[in-house]
Amino acid sequence: MKSKRFCHSGSSLPAILIQSPGHVGQAFQPAGEWGFPAPRVRPGDWKVAGTGRLESLPYLTSYGIGLLLLAAGCALASEPTPSVPETIAVETYARRAFNYLDNMADKDGLPYFNIFWAEPAQAAHDWPDFGDVTSRQLQGAIMARHMAGRSARLEKDWYKQVLSRLDAKSGLLVRPKTSYCEPGADLGDQALTLYALATAYAENRDPALRAAICKLVDHLPSLYTPDHWLRGFMIKSLMTCVRAADYKPALDQAGQLVKSVFEEHPAFTPDNTFRHGGHMHASLRTLVGAADYALYVKDPVLFSRVDALYRYVRSEGTRFGFLPEVIGRKGDVVSCETCALMDYVGTGVSLANNGHPEYWGDVERTFRNQLVESQIVDGSWLKPGDKPDTEQFSWRDIGGRMVGGYAGWSSPTHILAAREDLQWGGPELRGKTRATQNCCGGSGTHAFFIVWKNAARFENGTLSVNMHLDKLLPQAEIRCYQPWRGLLTIDLRANCRVRVRIPEFVSPSDLAAKSSEGEVNLRIWGNYAELGERKAGEKLEVTYPVPVREEECSIGNPGFRQFRYRVTWKGDTVVKMTPLGDMPEKAYSDFDKKQVPVFYGTEGPGPLYQREPMLKDAELKPAALQMDDGTLDFWLLH
Repeated sequence: MKSKRFCHSGSSLPAILIQSPGHVGQAFQPAGEWGFPAPRVRPGDWKVAGTGRLESLPYLTSYGIGLLLLAAGCALASEPTPSVPETIAVETYARRAFNYLDNMADKDGLPYFNIFWAEPAQAAHDWPDFGDVTSRQLQGAIMARHMAGRSARLEKDWYKQVLSRLDAKSGLLVRPKTSYCEPGADLGDQALTLYALATAYAENRDPALRAAICKLVDHLPSLYTPDHWLRGFMIKSLMTCVRAADYKPALDQAGQLVKSVFEEHPAFTPDNTFRHGGHMHASLRTLVGAADYALYVKDPVLFSRVDALYRYVRSEGTRFGFLPEVIGRKGDVVSCETCALMDYVGTGVSLANNGHPEYWGDVERTFRNQLVESQIVDGSWLKPGDKPDTEQFSWRDIGGRMVGGYAGWSSPTHILAAREDLQWGGPELRGKTRATQNCCGGSGTHAFFIVWKNAARFENGTLSVNMHLDKLLPQAEIRCYQPWRGLLTIDLRANCRVRVRIPEFVSPSDLAAKSSEGEVNLRIWGNYAELGERKAGEKLEVTYPVPVREEECSIGNPGFRQFRYRVTWKGDTVVKMTPLGDMPEKAYSDFDKKQVPVFYGTEGPGPLYQREPMLKDAELKPAALQMDDGTLDFWLLH
């Protein structure tokens, strides 16, 4: 796909935590006055303290009731939609993910990879479930716990499942033999398993887990081949192992893979593109890992190549964060995969934290727009069935259970870009329309975690506000009122220097700051406003205009149909997405080798960017926040 780079990005869909007991189940309510879905909570899970911060209450929903939920499906919440929007907090979206994490699995806790758009909709097991999907779900659940202060119902089960599938002799994860899966050790499975286990080890420091991780690493070379398309996918997993477990063989292997990908059997051209073709998620995961390795071994040439490749990826996407799933498709269909957005923001923050603060705007716009919009808030287009579950399939309330999950193939206007059919797998799977793929189920939450960890940081006596999002640190509580108002507040709890990134749509001369304790002399230094040395107890306010503007952009594969849009921005937030010209009902799919229904216009499943209420002024409630304890930081790399 080649996109014209006119576009800018921007907003998330705030929602309010209900303090009174709610209904167990589906976390969606049709949009109300402000156009925002209201996330629901299980009875007794949470309350909002008077300060707006989140307090945990005893978890009243037992594991047994959770199994009953899986047997009975999800009930539609019935509380009224809140009439007052909230400030933008990543925690809001992390909490929504629990509905998906807790419910989109079978009675044994095995997640489903495939969601098919059929009558009725169905979830289907496939071979990725045992390694890829379970490992991503485990890692996503760990990260969600840090953002929300509660545990996914199946987190401990997934941890045990992953460890139980490690081969006693080789240490590799081996998929079992089932009616839909052949046994084997797949390189992609190992990469995701290692990353998830290294994430778990970074917080639990279990010696037995470290031994299992090291054994897995020791046996990885048997799977490396010079032309394997996922060999670069392993680098970030190995580097996380290096940093969490201090295991030198992992560093040696990472170096060998970097050399393979960038020199011996290059995946990228000498001028730093992959125009010849490439999978966006796999390519960006390679870049996240290569950035980590370059910083660890102090390789400026490699780091500069990662930077150049990141800029190439930006040129292939839009400013609101739409990226093509595949570069080089020979057809009209183009879609955005949530897994790719995860590694796009991962690469962006790795660069921004280490010499390229100009990329913070990319990360914030991607979060506020295509990433937030890729989280499913309305699954009503996936019609429920009443068939009992089988070993491989489930038909129960698929739409309700998918709320909080993520798009596998979104367009700028819908949660699904096209009705393309599955082209691999057994006869019971092939030829069915894929609604979403649940590799994205853990990846979307992982992407939110990357943004959450990096929105603001405290380091060496300095508080840096990198993104205009709510954030709670031990040293400060940060609130942002975009897109409704250009206002950011900081309640300081420690003496420190303070710096705030200037949004790209703001002229430095239009930025102002004041303090509860007196005058603030702003110093503009690059794309940051420096507020100087401040005292604990001060409340700082930074104000700026939030203009409404329109831009046009297009998406599409080179040489094939282009889809054009008028994008209405308010600050960094897309508040309206208007298709331009005659949008086709069908277009050519090079996967299906035929014309298929497509959803790039106004008609289709799961409409996105229903945000026109954001154009109004509004009084906001503070979103519920979770303290960042500083752990699991895989992107501030020294």
